[in-house]
Amino acid sequence: MGRYVQDAFVGRGESRWCWQNEMEFAEKAHVLKMLARELGQDTTPAIDELAQHGLDAALGVLSVATGGSVGEAYLRHRALWRAGQSIA
Repeated sequence: MGRYVQDAFVGRGESRWCWQNEMEFAEKAHVLKMLARELGQDTTPAIDELAQHGLDAALGVLSVATGGSVGEAYLRHRALWRAGQSIA
């Protein structure tokens, strides 16, 4: 009986882990969209790159499109988004 309880606990832990990963991806995607719009860029290439290769690759797409570094701008947008989420 104890083994079943342990297995059930692992399942919930994995479920929570998956949920956290999904929420983290959603946050990154939202912030990338905000940043791309501010830079006057299409959001689709950056989101596609995020899904396939991660955040660094997505920021690289925006950097190439704008001709400059966007890392600082991403961090600024993420801070603004998180601040807005804490108010709501």
